[in-house]
Amino acid sequence: LTEPNFDMVAKLIAEVGVPIIASGGICKLEHLQRLKELGAEGAIIGRALYTGDIDLQEAIASVRHCEEL
Repeated sequence: LTEPNFDMVAKLIAEVGVPIIASGGICKLEHLQRLKELGAEGAIIGRALYTGDIDLQEAIASVRHCEEL
Protein backbone atom coordinates (compact mmCIF):
# COMPACT_ATOMS: atom_id res chain seq x y z
CA LEU A 1 0.00 0.00 0.00
CA THR A 2 1.18 3.49 -0.78
CA GLU A 3 -1.52 5.27 1.18
CA PRO A 4 -4.63 4.52 3.22
CA ASN A 5 -7.89 3.77 1.44
CA PHE A 6 -9.34 7.19 2.19
CA ASP A 7 -12.58 6.51 0.32
CA MET A 8 -13.31 3.40 2.38
CA VAL A 9 -12.43 5.13 5.64
CA ALA A 10 -14.80 8.00 4.78
CA LYS A 11 -17.55 5.53 3.86
CA LEU A 12 -17.14 3.59 7.11
CA ILE A 13 -17.17 6.77 9.18
CA ALA A 14 -20.37 7.91 7.46
CA GLU A 15 -22.20 4.59 7.68
CA VAL A 16 -21.32 2.64 10.82
CA GLY A 17 -21.79 5.14 13.64
CA VAL A 18 -18.88 3.88 15.74
CA PRO A 19 -15.36 5.30 16.10
CA ILE A 20 -13.06 4.19 13.27
CA ILE A 21 -9.34 3.58 13.71
CA ALA A 22 -7.54 3.58 10.37
CA SER A 23 -4.79 1.09 9.60
CA GLY A 24 -2.68 0.27 6.59
CA GLY A 25 -0.66 2.42 4.23
CA ILE A 26 -0.11 5.28 6.66
CA CYS A 27 3.44 6.49 6.07
CA LYS A 28 3.26 10.31 5.94
CA LEU A 29 2.06 13.07 8.23
CA GLU A 30 -0.27 14.14 5.42
CA HIS A 31 -2.01 10.78 5.70
CA LEU A 32 -2.67 11.35 9.39
CA GLN A 33 -3.95 14.85 8.74
CA ARG A 34 -6.34 13.67 6.04
CA LEU A 35 -7.63 10.82 8.21
CA LYS A 36 -8.26 13.30 11.02
CA GLU A 37 -10.11 15.60 8.62
CA LEU A 38 -12.26 12.66 7.50
CA GLY A 39 -13.18 11.99 11.13
CA ALA A 40 -11.09 8.94 11.96
CA GLU A 41 -10.84 8.45 15.71
CA GLY A 42 -7.28 7.17 15.48
CA ALA A 43 -4.64 5.54 13.31
CA ILE A 44 -2.24 2.64 13.65
CA ILE A 45 1.20 3.77 12.51
CA GLY A 46 3.47 1.07 13.91
CA ARG A 47 5.47 0.33 10.78
CA ALA A 48 5.91 4.01 9.94
CA LEU A 49 7.33 4.59 13.42
CA TYR A 50 9.59 1.55 13.17
CA THR A 51 10.99 2.57 9.77
CA GLY A 52 11.32 6.22 10.76
CA ASP A 53 8.89 7.44 8.10
CA ILE A 54 6.88 9.19 10.82
CA ASP A 55 8.24 10.78 13.99
CA LEU A 56 5.82 10.29 16.89
CA GLN A 57 6.17 13.81 18.29
CA GLU A 58 5.67 15.34 14.84
CA ALA A 59 2.62 13.13 14.29
CA ILE A 60 1.03 14.21 17.56
CA ALA A 61 1.72 17.89 16.84
CA SER A 62 0.37 17.55 13.31
CA VAL A 63 -2.93 16.03 14.42
CA ARG A 64 -3.33 18.53 17.25
CA HIS A 65 -2.84 21.32 14.73
CA CYS A 66 -5.72 19.87 12.66
CA GLU A 67 -7.94 19.94 15.76
CA GLU A 68 -7.21 23.64 16.29
CA LEU A 69 -8.28 24.65 12.77
